[in-house]
Amino acid sequence: MSFESKRRAVMVFLVCLAVWPLAHRFLVTRFEISPWRLGGWAMYCTPKLRVEVGIVPESNGKPIAKKLPEELQTEASDFVQRRAVLGRFADPRSLALNALDKVDADSVVITIQHNRLDPRTDTIVGRREYFRYRRIEHGLLVERFDVRELP
Repeated sequence: MSFESKRRAVMVFLVCLAVWPLAHRFLVTRFEISPWRLGGWAMYCTPKLRVEVGIVPESNGKPIAKKLPEELQTEASDFVQRRAVLGRFADPRSLALNALDKVDADSVVITIQHNRLDPRTDTIVGRREYFRYRRIEHGLLVERFDVRELP
């Protein structure tokens, strides 16, 4: 490897090292990935906050009051771990499919609350998303609704 090739490689590495904190900050704010993962430096200024997931089976559009199977609760806690690290890159579709398979319901609503630090107000705020999954003839119908910012 020539000196010029080594010099270029070092320059590319330094540029990537300089740009990565900005790229990571973008991923944290836009896709809610964990600031504590993926080699980001935001972990030094952000508390580690929880992600909460709820599963509500429905029949004819009305919630069914029944206890979820233990296996589904385990899958939900695994999804919480993935969602906490990967943010919106972790899709709840597989959790919804498993819930529809394991619980006798027409549809299932998955609620995801992601807590984060709001840099403008320096307070912890929550963002709650609702997804309704309904089986249709050729797959799964997804409705995303009622996204709320919570104080």
